[in-house]
This record gives sequence, structure tokens and C-alpha cells, in this order.
Amino acid sequence: MRFSSRLIFCTAAPAVLFVLALLSSLWGLTRTQSDFDAYLSSDQAVVTQLQELYAQGLQSGQAVRNIVLNPADQQAVQNLRGARDAYDSAYADVRRRVQGTALEDAVGKLQALRTAQSSEQDKVVVLASQDQQAATAALKANETPAWRELRGALLQQLQAAREAAQASHEATRSAAQRMQWWSAGLALLAVVVAAALLWVMVRTLRQELGGDPADARAALR
Repeated sequence: MRFSSRLIFCTAAPAVLFVLALLSSLWGLTRTQSDFDAYLSSDQAVVTQLQELYAQGLQSGQAVRNIVLNPADQQAVQNLRGARDAYDSAYADVRRRVQGTALEDAVGKLQALRTAQSSEQDKVVVLASQDQQAATAALKANETPAWRELRGALLQQLQAAREAAQASHEATRSAAQRMQWWSAGLALLAVVVAAALLWVMVRTLRQELGGDPADARAALR
């Protein structure tokens, strides 16, 4: 190999390795960002929406109790309607997000429990305007057990969603860490190769010139 070719190789090889390390880092950063976005838009979003279902279930129950205490309380009626609308919106969103996952069937079963609770709430609201004592009895005997059943199912699915989100988060973090080590390894390899090729280039230069370049320059003078 000609001396000029050796010189080009010694210069290009480390540069290629550094470029590969840089491209690897960029690719790892892009993939980590993509995985993190998926985590936020799916796993963590499911947890958030299940928490919203639980909160709106509590809110609707409190609104029904306020109506029993004062059937003429229009604010309580509006609160009940708003809580139901918010629950339905959150449930539609979480159903969409869990499609094709292990939570799909369990989340789908929540609808029947919610329908049963809403039916009992409607009965209590009707009774509240007719017989407050009967409404209170129906609240304790029917609506409260229906909410407890729904609440238990919600808490169970919330726990499962949190565990799935935690696993997804750990997987994303581990993948990012592996990519960091890979990029650092390539950069270190580039440094080692650059040092080795520099030594080869100096040794080759001495062989070509028959000694140190300064001695060769002095001899030429």
C-alpha cells in the first residue's frame, strides 16, 4: 500500500467510527423519544383515565346524596349530569386506548357495572322528590353496593394499569441505557483505533523516511 493510501486510511478509519457513534446516538435518542411518547400516550394515559373514572364515580355519588338531602338543589343535579358526562368521555377514551391489550376485556366489563350504578342512582333521584326516607333507604341498600362493586373493579384495573405502565417505563429506560452504552463503546473504540493508527502512521513515516522526520529534513538541508 502506498504511503498516501496508508495516510488516508489512518485518517478515515477513526472518522468513520466517530460518525457511526454519532449516528448511533442520534438513532438511540430518536427511538427513546418515540418509546417515551408511546408510554405517555398509552400506558400512562390509561392510568390517568382510570383515575378520572374513579373520581367521577365519586362525584356522581356525592351529587346523588346532595339531591337526597335537598331535592330542589339544582346545582347537585347539574353536578350529577356533569360527572356522568365526564365519566362517559373518560371511559370512551380508555376503551380506545386499551384495544388489543391485556386490559381490554376487563375494562369492557366496567360498563355493565356503571350502568347498574347509574340505574340505581336514577331510582334514588326519583324517590328523593317523592319520599326522602325511601330515597335514603334505596341509597344505602342499592346505590352504595353498586358503587362499591364498580369501585372495586376500577381499583383493580387501576392497579393493573399502573403495573403495566411501570413495566413499560422500565423497558424504555433500559433500552435508553443500552443505547448509551453502545454509543459510548463505539466512541471508545474510535479513540483506541485512532491511537493505534496514529502509532502505525508514525512508525510507517519513520520507515519511509529512514528515521525521524526532523533528521530527514536536516539531511535534506
